[in-house]
Amino acid sequence: LKGTKRSWGRMAGPLLIHKVYNRLKSFQRPFYSRYPVTNNSANLSCTPFFIIGSGRSGNTLLRTILTGNSDLSIPPESYRLPFAIKRFHIHNNRDWKEIVAEVLDEFYSCREFYTWEINLDEVRDRLMNIDESKRTLSNIFDELYCTYSKKHAPESRIWGDKTPLNTLYLDWIGSVYPESKFIHIIRDGRDVADSYLRMKRYQKLEEAARRWNTSINLAQSFGSKRGDDYMEMRYEELVTDTEPVIRQACSFLGVDYSPGMLDHTSRVDKLGDTDKAHHSNLTKPINSESVGKWKKNFSDSEQKEVNRLLRQNLLSLGYVD
Repeated sequence: LKGTKRSWGRMAGPLLIHKVYNRLKSFQRPFYSRYPVTNNSANLSCTPFFIIGSGRSGNTLLRTILTGNSDLSIPPESYRLPFAIKRFHIHNNRDWKEIVAEVLDEFYSCREFYTWEINLDEVRDRLMNIDESKRTLSNIFDELYCTYSKKHAPESRIWGDKTPLNTLYLDWIGSVYPESKFIHIIRDGRDVADSYLRMKRYQKLEEAARRWNTSINLAQSFGSKRGDDYMEMRYEELVTDTEPVIRQACSFLGVDYSPGMLDHTSRVDKLGDTDKAHHSNLTKPINSESVGKWKKNFSDSEQKEVNRLLRQNLLSLGYVD
């Protein structure tokens, strides 16, 4: 699963494989696990946070705003986190140096990882000789993200991740960082489906609708188990009433709000992966121009179909009566 330009149909097979893998892992752990998955928070640099939800929901806009806070660091999308977790479990009966190499190989092999602009060989070398008390999967990722932070946000004290794909594997990520926080950004699924189709991420309306429905269902189900470590944010409120929404997010993350965070356009060029065509709106001041665009872009028949496909979640989220 390299990159992100895959149809939902092509993702269905791997998702089934991961379900089977989850079941097998429960039998494997008592006999073959050699190193822990997680660690005491005192042995980590911070308690991280994750921006989750369907793609095309304002995730990157939120990242751009939050990185205006000097306490926060969020690298470009990693894509590989869930698969690195899987690889750790598969190889957890091996020597530590081999495990480190296997986990980091997921990032070496990702064609988009160059956007982080860090030296993975240096990360590997540090991890090879890490103290025994820190030989966990959570520390592998902690070292990786801290390396990014030290180069791109040296004053930061908390790292986060913004990768919509992670929404499909939240239980895995939660097991690595049981105290982490999750911000679920939600956007009207009709606008999400429209955006997915216009950027050609999906070719069929049904595929785009399924991705949004699945992301909503998985994130809310996961959130119901996380309690105060989970918050929801609406894209429509983010772009129309930005300051109160960002103040709430800062409070949730335990950092101070500053007005400069809203000057997001000054940071777009520094974020590594925002030069793609589908991020072009980031160069504009925050606005609500994209709210309700599905009404203009979909034909009458497409409007009827998208409402049918998304009705249950649109209704539960208050987007329709």
